[in-house]
Amino acid sequence: MRQCFVYCLLLLALTACEPFDLTQKNFPACIEPRADIGVVVDRLDVTLFLDNPQGDIGSVGWDPGDGKGKNRVGARVTYNYDRPGTYTVSMILVNSCDDTFTKTAQITVTN
Repeated sequence: MRQCFVYCLLLLALTACEPFDLTQKNFPACIEPRADIGVVVDRLDVTLFLDNPQGDIGSVGWDPGDGKGKNRVGARVTYNYDRPGTYTVSMILVNSCDDTFTKTAQITVTN
């Protein structure tokens, strides 16, 4: 009988758990980001900007497509190309929920 009592106490101690903390967690509610690429070309100088932005936009990254100007950040950036040509510009939008949206466009710059 004593062994049964000890066994029951041991079993109760091993199966007891901490009380739950049922505090409500708030997760961000986001609308996926979207935008077009706006471009103003002045010879080799190009200004890239968000055209018709929609949704939640936390950060904006640009790649001007020449292999040198990666990681430009901001809703509006100006970039100077070394030489004339046609380049594929990439824009990446990210919101606080880690939703991403990528868009590309071809631009032509001249002397």
